[in-house]
Amino acid sequence: MATARDVIQSSLREIGVLAGGETAGADDAVDGLATLNRLLNLWEAERLRIYTTTRTEWTITASTGQYAVGTGSTVNVARPMFVDHINLQDTSTSPDTETPLSKLTEDQWAAVQFKDQTATLPTHWYYNPTYATGTIDLWPVPTGTTLEGVLYAPTAVAQLAALTTAVSMPPGYEEMLVTALAVRLAPQYGREPSQALKDAAREAKATVLRSNKRLRDLSFDPGALIGTRGASGSYDIRQG
Repeated sequence: MATARDVIQSSLREIGVLAGGETAGADDAVDGLATLNRLLNLWEAERLRIYTTTRTEWTITASTGQYAVGTGSTVNVARPMFVDHINLQDTSTSPDTETPLSKLTEDQWAAVQFKDQTATLPTHWYYNPTYATGTIDLWPVPTGTTLEGVLYAPTAVAQLAALTTAVSMPPGYEEMLVTALAVRLAPQYGREPSQALKDAAREAKATVLRSNKRLRDLSFDPGALIGTRGASGSYDIRQG
């Protein structure tokens, strides 16, 4: 399995800084690792570069509608940039019953007039990717005492802690890392990446994006249907 050092050295060979069989010096390796981790950090913001989804449960406290999301927070998972689904799990049944909640867009959440409205069970959720922790709002604010939330969120590729860290990723990622890093490093060494290298980087990225694309159920705003809008013609969450 390739290590971070292997990826960096392969990238330097792509731009002619290293010849076959040569190894990177200490400074070049450290600089390459920093640049590689900046790339991985950037890719956290690109949904289709993320290949796995994590399921995380947390305890819902009665009469509490807002929860922090992040390492060590109530929803203890690395802060996600994107959230796919939030479900409600009732532990009073055997087995537990998990029910999908409806997602609110930013505009729909802003349009909710009574954000502190309560009910035994929530029906909707809104996620705000605040920093350093994200924020989940459940609506109505649940008062049930046997509830858990279930978060489904894309899990970003972890940064590489050291030059010896193994690059453990699905097929296609190593090629994407090597070629993208080579293109990024080239100017630092006064090199111009060849057109063939830039084409290879684009092709590797496209392959990863295709492999990470998931089939999704067709969805739509229920407010667009006849009879589901309020008297004023505006979206009504209570009828969504």
